[in-house]
Amino acid sequence: MHLFFICQHEVRFTWSASLKLKSDYGTGKIMGYVNITNEQNNAAGQIVELLATRIGQNRAIHPETVIAVVARLSGSFLLRSLNFDLDKLEPGAIVLSAEANERTPDLLALLSTALTSKGIPLDTQKLGGDKSLRGEEPNLSFEASITSLQDGMLLIAQENNLDFEQAAQAGTLATAFIVAECSRTISAETALNVAVYGLIEGSKTVPPLFAPIR
Repeated sequence: MHLFFICQHEVRFTWSASLKLKSDYGTGKIMGYVNITNEQNNAAGQIVELLATRIGQNRAIHPETVIAVVARLSGSFLLRSLNFDLDKLEPGAIVLSAEANERTPDLLALLSTALTSKGIPLDTQKLGGDKSLRGEEPNLSFEASITSLQDGMLLIAQENNLDFEQAAQAGTLATAFIVAECSRTISAETALNVAVYGLIEGSKTVPPLFAPIR
């Protein structure tokens, strides 16, 4: 399956979802802490396609928006993997969790490793969480990001027999791919700053409920 996007300013990129993640990142352990499976690679490609069809206009996507959305989703699925009864909490509330603080760096490390494997150069002086380093404001709020796509990502996870944590890892691989490709339009540092902020935001914010099963 080949995916075609147009990032802002008409920058095109393509990706073979069934092959490229596997050849770039490989399967098996990355940095000794996570096993990346073929199912996760497949899911990552499907997540990229989901983003293109749901929030793109003729597959044209605003860089900061698409990066923020996929990163928020990944962090949100990590939060769902933890031992919280999120259905009893108010959507949008901040969750203070030592476990989330311990597990989120694993996704950040996976993101960093994936970008390193693609040879993306980064100026560390331009990295950070300050709003001025994150480019333009995403066009979708946190709630809109999650509501519009979480049910599709859940279906992808189920089709690939992934639990919430594995789905979060697949989403992080998709995030890395999109960061790398959108760095052709905005700087790699800006793209990564948006992704890191979104992952952390997703891992600490109560998501909306999934849509009822029909």
